[in-house]
Amino acid sequence: MSPYQYLVVALCCLCNIADGFDVASLALAAPVLTKEWNIDPAVLGTVFGVSSVGLSIGAFIIAPLADKFGRRPVMLAAIGSLAIALLLTSVATNVPQLLVLRLITGAGLGTLVVCLNTTVAEFTTDEARNVSLAVLHLGFTLGTMTASAIAVLALQFSGWRAIFLAASILNAVTFIASLFLLGESPEFLVKRRAPRDLGRLNRLRARMRMASLAELPERASDQEKGRGGVRALLGPDLRQATLLVWAASLTYAIVGYFLLNWKPTILANAGLSPTLAAASGMITGACGALGHLSMGLLAKRVGEGRLTAIYFALAAVTLVIFGVQPPDPIPLLAMAGVTTLFVVGAYTGLFLVAVKMYPAAIHNTGVGFVVGFGRLGAIIGPMIGGFLLSAGLNRMDTYFVFSAIAVIPAVTMHLANRLAARRPQSGDYDAAPASQAV
Repeated sequence: MSPYQYLVVALCCLCNIADGFDVASLALAAPVLTKEWNIDPAVLGTVFGVSSVGLSIGAFIIAPLADKFGRRPVMLAAIGSLAIALLLTSVATNVPQLLVLRLITGAGLGTLVVCLNTTVAEFTTDEARNVSLAVLHLGFTLGTMTASAIAVLALQFSGWRAIFLAASILNAVTFIASLFLLGESPEFLVKRRAPRDLGRLNRLRARMRMASLAELPERASDQEKGRGGVRALLGPDLRQATLLVWAASLTYAIVGYFLLNWKPTILANAGLSPTLAAASGMITGACGALGHLSMGLLAKRVGEGRLTAIYFALAAVTLVIFGVQPPDPIPLLAMAGVTTLFVVGAYTGLFLVAVKMYPAAIHNTGVGFVVGFGRLGAIIGPMIGGFLLSAGLNRMDTYFVFSAIAVIPAVTMHLANRLAARRPQSGDYDAAPASQAV
């Protein structure tokens, strides 16, 4: 890894910090905003929902365009649109404006989360890739923490609009930094093969302290020769693995977003004080960071698909243990943290599997659909949790249901890993110019 490659990882991490800030901004501003504008809770739910719709649009539709037009222009467009949309949100005056702006914000976020993962994967060496992606995902956690700290100051001294203004400034800073520091993906340049791409590639290789090339390397796979999009994801070589990973992403998100939205309420219903229930967010946040890092550090040794399946299986087990525990605060909080470690670690594992499974020509499409199916699960999970709790199910029964759901991604990732073991990896990084440091 050259200093420039480390710089690209750090830049993408900064972008993900901004992403975490953006995602948390509305939730942090909502309590004051609803009182100031006298917004009905149902309307606020619609505003939250439109953000998820935008995220799905970004992941399913916009992010795959980076496989055609390049990572850099799509990333810059997403960051720029976020900066503008958040700035306009800080001066919005009514709910319709807020709905449109949150849709645009969601689309930018959904696009960027895909591009960040593929950019880090394509700029790092094989040895550093998993840890670099784990560090990228840590950025999101740091962003939500930063947003909470700034929100405390903003709401105390200037009001909710300052939260969105700060988010806009952070995105403007990342846009300027990306404009000057971020080069086009070397993998994309090799795949596109435009007349000036050899010169662009050699300038990029010089920044990475690599020898220049006399000609562009050949890319032999069918996907690199032009077959792209969903057709490539569902081609004969990738169809089974793709469907299994999509199922894992959907069912993971059902469990993960149920925990994110309902865990504090369930802890409070179990007898914990509201303060302790709220403190679970800090505990689970720290354990989530350990989940990212442990997956990044161990995946290469154990195998990305195998370790992801193991983490999903352990998540299912810990969900059962959490459900049957007596309402003793310390064991409940500890098990909530352990559950989060495995669920969040498995989330990182899904991206490690996706960037390794798909070749560079369809990286954004492949990762985009993984993110997109995750967004569908993010909508379904909290709804299932609310239905079960409103139906009168207790903590044990509710967590048994979600433990059963967590078994599904464990099984699908196990099967996907067995498929990968029987065929060569589609992501042939050895042929990529940025994959090996000189």
